[in-house]
Amino acid sequence: MPEGILRGSYEALARGDAGPLLGMLPPEFEWREPEIEGYPLSGVHRGASGMAKGFLAPLAELLDGLTFELGEVVAAWDREVVTGVMRGRAAGSPVDCELLFAHLWELESGVPVRATGYFDRSRLTLTGNRRQLAELADELLEQAAEIRLQWSRLGDALRAAGVEGAQVGRPDGEGGGSLSPEEIARGPASARLVAVDMAHEGRSREEVEAFLRDELDVEDTEAILDEVFDPSGEPQPDLPVDEASGAARLARLFARNRS
Repeated sequence: MPEGILRGSYEALARGDAGPLLGMLPPEFEWREPEIEGYPLSGVHRGASGMAKGFLAPLAELLDGLTFELGEVVAAWDREVVTGVMRGRAAGSPVDCELLFAHLWELESGVPVRATGYFDRSRLTLTGNRRQLAELADELLEQAAEIRLQWSRLGDALRAAGVEGAQVGRPDGEGGGSLSPEEIARGPASARLVAVDMAHEGRSREEVEAFLRDELDVEDTEAILDEVFDPSGEPQPDLPVDEASGAARLARLFARNRS
């Protein structure tokens, strides 16, 4: 390696330009990071692309505002050691941190073939864990928002299906005196939808009556059955096919789960 190339590359890195350093690396070059549980940079990063995407870029994500300060370069035969300081603000920390480093480079015929960095990795491991927890918290918040949206849509569907005044209780238990989904599904309007749904499936009046009485605890089944079936026991000819909505499916689901 020509005299001063490694130093000049690190001086450029200290100015925020990784180009000269990456430009030195052949495709077979290996930057080695130890396999430590929870350490986000673990592994062997090969070539300029691996060095950039597998080490420098993730390092910059872990330490916001990452900078390098060159200390000393010591060359001896086929080895060069570069020391210095990395600075940046770790996730969840209000102050910048300083990490002393030593990079040991191995050369063959003046070309870098591998390198290993030495510094306090425990702080980066902690930073990586904090970032994972923050991402998990964001994901849970998104899921909670989606659940609330689906819950709201369920209430709208039940009200559209004819459950007058239905207010679906919130999944977190709040909502005052609002009805639970099971109470709504077992209400008179939903019981009628169940009867419509079963009639469309070809169930007889007796089968529907038994289901309403035994599974949904409907005492007065005659009024509902007379709306759904004609005197001969056949479904009413003007019974809307699409009337058996999600509320009917919900009521039958709760009945199956209870039995």
